[in-house]
Amino acid sequence: MQTLAPLRPVPAAEVDPTDVGQLVREDRVHARVYTDPAIFDMEMERIFERAWIFMAHESQIPNAGDFLTSRIGRHPVIVVRDGKRQVHVLYNRCPHRGAILCREAEGNVHHFACPYHGWSFRTNGDITGIPFRSAYPESFLKDENLSMAHVARVENYRGFIFASVAEQGPSLVEFIGPLKDGLDNLLDRSPTGEIDVSAGVHQYAYKGNWKMQMENGLDEYHPPFSHASTVKPDGQQVQRSYGAKGGFKVLTGSDPNQENARSHYDHGEVHGARHGQAYLTIPDATRRSELDDPEYRRLLVERHGQEKALALIESSNMSNAVFYPSVIMRVTGNMHIRVVRPISVGLTEVLVWPIQIKGVADGINQGIVRYANVHVSVSSFVQTDDLEIFERVYEGLQAGKPDWVMLARGMGQDWDGPYPDEKVGLATWETGMRAQFRYWKEQMTEDRR
Repeated sequence: MQTLAPLRPVPAAEVDPTDVGQLVREDRVHARVYTDPAIFDMEMERIFERAWIFMAHESQIPNAGDFLTSRIGRHPVIVVRDGKRQVHVLYNRCPHRGAILCREAEGNVHHFACPYHGWSFRTNGDITGIPFRSAYPESFLKDENLSMAHVARVENYRGFIFASVAEQGPSLVEFIGPLKDGLDNLLDRSPTGEIDVSAGVHQYAYKGNWKMQMENGLDEYHPPFSHASTVKPDGQQVQRSYGAKGGFKVLTGSDPNQENARSHYDHGEVHGARHGQAYLTIPDATRRSELDDPEYRRLLVERHGQEKALALIESSNMSNAVFYPSVIMRVTGNMHIRVVRPISVGLTEVLVWPIQIKGVADGINQGIVRYANVHVSVSSFVQTDDLEIFERVYEGLQAGKPDWVMLARGMGQDWDGPYPDEKVGLATWETGMRAQFRYWKEQMTEDRR
C-alpha cells in the first residue's frame, strides 16, 4: 500500500465548526467527521466512553491468571480472570506514577508488577506489594486508591465480554438490540452451545478513520468493484467459506450498469437499529455452507431434535453483525470477530480472531480458519482490497471540495423492522450507515451537563 504524506484536516467550508450536529444530514455527512482531529477527540469521549465496547470472548482467558490487553477508546485496559475465576476489566495503569503495567498482548500471570518502582497487584487489581513501604505514612498505605482501578461496568453475554467506562447507561442487551439474536443463533448452532476463539489473531493497521471499517461491514454495494480481481465473468466470487461448492454469487447479471441491473446481494437485507447497531443478512444459503455437513447436522439434531435443528439452520441468516462502535462479528459462514481500535483520526488498528465451533469435526474448524485467511487476513484476497480503499478514501478526503460524503442509497425506500427505531433495506442500501450516524449525532451533540 502507498505510504501517505502527513495529512491536514479538511477545512470547515460552509459548516459551522462549533456545531457538530450540522456535520450530519439525513442523506450525507461532512468530510470533517473522518479527518478532523478535534472531532476524533470528541468521539473518544462521547462515543467510546459511553458505549459498550467488546473486550474478549471468555475462551481467550479460560484459566486463572489468563489476561488480554485491550483499549476502550484511548483507555488502555487489561481483561483478566482472577484466582476465583472472576473476570475483571482493569485500567492498565499503575496508581503510583502512572506507568503502563502490562505491554504483552496476552498471557498468564500470578500478579501484575510495575516496571518503574516495583509496585505489584493481584489479578483482581488489589495492591499486594509496595517496595520499601516504611517510608510511607500509615494513613497513606490505607488509601483505597492504591489498587488498580476497575472499569465501571462489565457484562458477559453467553461468553462475550463487553465493558463500558460510563457509570450509567443501557444494559448490554438493551444496547446491542437485534444483534443478540445473531449471538444466540451462533451459539445454538454449536453442538455444545459453545464456541472457541483461541486459534490465533490477525493484526494490522490502515491509514484511515475507524468509521470506514465499521461502515464497510455493512456495505454490500462495493464487492463487485473493490474486489473485482476476485470476481469471475459469470459473477461468481472466489470460494470464501468452508463447504461451499463454488464461489459466492455477487452479480445477477453481467453488466451492473444496465438500467434494470440488480446486485445479487439485494436478495439479502441490511438492518439498522438504535445505538448504531446494524447487521446484514445472507443473500442465499451458500453463505452457510458449513451447516450442510452431514455430521454437523446430526449433532445439531442430537442436541435440539429434528424440528428445532432444521428451524435453527433455516434461521441462520445473519451475516455481519456490526456492534457499534467497536467490533464486527461474522456469525454465519466464515465466522470471525473483527475488533476495530481507533489510534488517531487517520490511523486504525484491526484485530481478527476466527470463531471455531466446539463439538464439531476438526475439519470444519480447520476450514473456518483457512477461509478466515482467505477473507480477512492481511494477505487475503478480500480484506487487502478494503484496506487499500480505506486509505484512498482518507487521502481523497483531504481535497477541500466537495464537502460531503453521500449516504443516500435507498433513502426513503427502507421500511420498519421489529426492533425499536429499526429500519430495514436491501443489502446494498446505506440504511445501516445512516443508523450509525443517527447514534453518532445523538451522542456527539447531547448536553449532559
